[in-house]
Amino acid sequence: MSEVDMSQQIKEIRKRYGLSQQAFARLLGIGEASITRYENGVTPTKANANLIRAAMIPEFMAGCLEREGDVLTPKQRASVEKIVYAEITFDEEGEIMDMTDIYEITLQQEVLNEKAAEIIGDVINGLAQAEDENDEFLKMVYEDLFAQLALLKPTIATMETADWHSLHRIDGELSCIRSLCNRVQKRAA
Repeated sequence: MSEVDMSQQIKEIRKRYGLSQQAFARLLGIGEASITRYENGVTPTKANANLIRAAMIPEFMAGCLEREGDVLTPKQRASVEKIVYAEITFDEEGEIMDMTDIYEITLQQEVLNEKAAEIIGDVINGLAQAEDENDEFLKMVYEDLFAQLALLKPTIATMETADWHSLHRIDGELSCIRSLCNRVQKRAA
């Protein structure tokens, strides 16, 4: 990462959390003069560069607040906590999710997106076949299935569905749509 990129990155992170150079440095345990130098283009040490990059992750900043939050004024801390906790992903028990959990959820979202895409392909093929055969009933069924998928697919990879309960529900809905599509295809054959 270039010096300019790191300089800009620090400024963006501080702005995101509403932190002054001094508060940001204290929270990360980096010297205040170092943050100023880094923002002016001096290359940070590898350790400090890693800390700064980690500060982009709200879960990391929550840990910093937990360990070093007392170095901030109560007003600063409350302001940063509000921002950080608004961006953190929690599990069903209300605990902050670690990076492994978040990664597993994003993987499951991708699997469900692929499953939805496969079903959409099947529905489009069935719709084309129904149109070729002038089967108005099958055409209506496939159009309805397509409409259901059009509503469901955009919800798969969102923050609102970044929990196991929502993903299981979406998987169940996709399985029902796939099952219905398979039954309709067998009926048409």
